[in-house]
Amino acid sequence: MSQSSVERTLGILLGKLEAIEDRLERADESRASIHRRLDEVVMRTTHLEADVSSVKAKTEAIQSVTDDVVTLRSQAQGAGTLGRWLIRIGIGVVGAAGWLISVYTYLTGKPPP
Repeated sequence: MSQSSVERTLGILLGKLEAIEDRLERADESRASIHRRLDEVVMRTTHLEADVSSVKAKTEAIQSVTDDVVTLRSQAQGAGTLGRWLIRIGIGVVGAAGWLISVYTYLTGKPPP
């Protein structure tokens, strides 16, 4: 083998080794990038879980308030119904009292004492 042939072969081998080294560096960078992105996904997932738990707690609090409002509304409707009946009874009592006073005044000729 001649000197130039050996140098050429060494050059080819050196070029291939450099190419392999470049690929390994890119693979390391790629793995590092994947690990970094996985860490970011884990952090985002953790934040999402915390947010979901916060929303769940708030929703439960809102649900208890909603239940209280429904209870109060049904009580108010019941009170309204009772109030309407009491007003009707009151009107009936006042009307009956008016009739009794009229009858008394008609029969006695003078107003009640």
